[in-house]
Amino acid sequence: MGNRMLALDNILSATFFFVGKWTPGLKRNQARDVLRFLVCRLYDQGRGRLMLAEVTLAQTTLARKLGLSRQWVGILIGRLQEAGWLECHAPILDGGMRGSTIFRVGRQLKCVLIKLVKVRPGKTPRKSDAQPRWHFSPSKREKEQEKILKREQEPPSPALLRKIPLLGIWITRGEIGNEKGSRVA
Repeated sequence: MGNRMLALDNILSATFFFVGKWTPGLKRNQARDVLRFLVCRLYDQGRGRLMLAEVTLAQTTLARKLGLSRQWVGILIGRLQEAGWLECHAPILDGGMRGSTIFRVGRQLKCVLIKLVKVRPGKTPRKSDAQPRWHFSPSKREKEQEKILKREQEPPSPALLRKIPLLGIWITRGEIGNEKGSRVA
């Protein structure tokens, strides 16, 4: 898709324009709400790069978030998939039941994204944004790394120091060394 990252509002605007143009049956339909929600989730999951993004989501969860019934969400997803806006499949689990649905960008949405990338960028604003970087919600791996870093920064518990007295001596030596170093400097 090139080096240029597309803004979510541009993607949504173009998507809704072309949904009405290419698939008139979905123009004034709740399928657009489902598509909007999934595009936002794919954008967040893919860190702005929709072409390779995947979202795993149960249809019941999707229905609850949108305030629709699960059966109706299943019908709407089927219409979006039939029209080529989404690709989705639900893997079959051991018990014969289907698991959570895995959503990807469909061929129609890929066409919209390619059209947006090919468009010349507009004028750059004179004033820069207050926050020039996008802040995505942290991924599962980033959350785990933050937890590990936080645990490493915390001092050991008193119970651990009782079990390993040498560790307590070593830590107090480090604190004394830091105090001496700060007096000298």
